[in-house]
Amino acid sequence: MRRVVLQSSYSVFIIVFITFFVSTNTLRAQQSNADEVYHFLTLPYSAKATSLGGINISSLGSDLGLAMYNPALLDPSMDKTLHLSVKSYFANIQQYDFSGADYFAKKNWVLGWGIHYMGYGNIKMTDVSGNDLGNFLANEYVAQVSMASIFKENLILGATLKLIQSNYGMYKSTGVAMDLSMAYTSSSRLLRASILANNVGAQIKSYTEKERLPLNIIMGVSKKLENAPIQFSLTAQRLSIWNNTLYDPSFYNQEGYKAPSSVQDIFNHIILGAEANIGEQVNLDFGYNFIRRFDLNIQNQQNWFNGFSAGLGLKLPRVTIQYGNAFFQRNLYHHFSIFYSLKNPR
Repeated sequence: MRRVVLQSSYSVFIIVFITFFVSTNTLRAQQSNADEVYHFLTLPYSAKATSLGGINISSLGSDLGLAMYNPALLDPSMDKTLHLSVKSYFANIQQYDFSGADYFAKKNWVLGWGIHYMGYGNIKMTDVSGNDLGNFLANEYVAQVSMASIFKENLILGATLKLIQSNYGMYKSTGVAMDLSMAYTSSSRLLRASILANNVGAQIKSYTEKERLPLNIIMGVSKKLENAPIQFSLTAQRLSIWNNTLYDPSFYNQEGYKAPSSVQDIFNHIILGAEANIGEQVNLDFGYNFIRRFDLNIQNQQNWFNGFSAGLGLKLPRVTIQYGNAFFQRNLYHHFSIFYSLKNPR
């Protein structure tokens, strides 16, 4: 028993050390996220994540879609559950997510697996003179395997291994990455806090030259009210970068935009979320993403709902259906998820 505790303690130390080491070194070397590759990895994997602002690593409850992004959220209640999500973008761009989970009681492990796929359709190919050379297919996907283990009663450790593939006609790229995370849930089940080192890895094969993966150090906390079916979430993302915006001084000066202030830089790391349960079957979700609003707001245009998102969920005995949407200027993108339990409800 003492050996198990010591091994688990070493696991916690290793995760904390890797997270600190990666974030510290990235903070020194990285000033923006403009030169990163595989940006599709930053998109929400499920409708609930979309409705909660795009990222949520601490939501109280059991949700396989959120656990695809944060492996420490895997729990035994997800055993034999399958998840499928579909999201459509403009120009016939499609996103698909498929995942599942299994619980191994003897080892006290929860194993998750999934595919996150982006299809960009047929794209016209031309030479430098504009001559038509036909079409080519463009797509990207990541296949991942996750595992979570209970360190002690209230603390779960999680890890994900990812194989990334990107195809743009003759240009192809391959990468590998890991996610490392911890999640603490209070004994009252009213508070959860989590830390995640997302996309720690590198390209194995590049298109032309090596580029960095979209590393994201994230911390999140969710609090459920004791006497009301409501919970609130605060997520702090991109903690290894101070200026979290794609700021181009020449463009900003030319167009008359102001550079983000120090206060704005702080808020650009924050995502707010709220969930309300209506009975045991229905839940409403809301989110606000500060940096999304900052990046999308355009002068002399309507920017009312940029950064806002919302959604709902319906729980049935073996099926859960989720819907989420997010505003991007005048466009509203819809995200649908369905979860099916292969186990008969008790």
